Amino acid sequence: MAKNNSGDKSGDNRRNQARENARRIAEAQNKKERTAKTILYVGIGVVVVVVAAIVGVLIFQQSKPGITPANVVAGGVSMAKDGEVVQPKQMPKGEESDLPSPADAGVKKDAATVTVYLDFQCPGCKAFEDANAPTLEKLADEGSIVLEYKPVSILDRMSTGNEYSTRSANLAACVIDSQPETIREFFPAMYAQQPEEQGNGRTDEQLLKVAEDAGVDTSKKLKSDPEQTVKSCVTDQTFKDYVKKTSSEALDNGVEATPWVLINGKHTDKTSDPQALTLEILKATGEIKG
Repeated sequence: MAKNNSGDKSGDNRRNQARENARRIAEAQNKKERTAKTILYVGIGVVVVVVAAIVGVLIFQQSKPGITPANVVAGGVSMAKDGEVVQPKQMPKGEESDLPSPADAGVKKDAATVTVYLDFQCPGCKAFEDANAPTLEKLADEGSIVLEYKPVSILDRMSTGNEYSTRSANLAACVIDSQPETIREFFPAMYAQQPEEQGNGRTDEQLLKVAEDAGVDTSKKLKSDPEQTVKSCVTDQTFKDYVKKTSSEALDNGVEATPWVLINGKHTDKTSDPQALTLEILKATGEIKG
């Protein structure tokens, strides 16, 4: 009697089909896992690129010296007759300026450069300004000196977290940039409302009011950035990074305190004696021998 193999063949077919189904399921699962891993790796790669870009931008921003105010050369503003802003007598190597030369502004050939590092939070700077500004401006009007002011911020610790030194120096940069013709009125006005040390520094609104009372148009646009006005320059602290940079450079260059006064680049300690300071200046110009 012949054997019936149909049952065996059916069982083999079912097993083969089961194996094929299992293979397909495993293959599909492996494909899903490979796809998931690819998405994961691509996602990680994108995140790494984005993070690297953000870090790069932050490093670049932190390394930038900040926008430089117009009318400023080497961290200072130089003035001649009637407060006209001019180039320094000795232009720093590598720097250029479209400001008039001292000679073009009527400065004498043998004129001295008087450089004043100042901090608007510094009581000694206020005393220096009160005692010496009239004489220094007179000498500038006569063409005997180029008067150079360099506002710095080294006394932020004296304004209980308000950073008044930095903010007032930033305001000065805003004014020098847009309306340098107001400096002679603006500087004394800033000293007249100088806040007490260890007190609260002035608010932005108070600083702007001081500038306006000194004849500054706070709606006027900056020369270095026409999208900014003096007002936005104050509220945005446009020149904050520049102030910090130039203040650090001043300390690196030997400035030990404010006021720090140089005559033709040499430090003088005659800051509290107007007559002695004037005599030293005139000796530097050659107008007085000795």
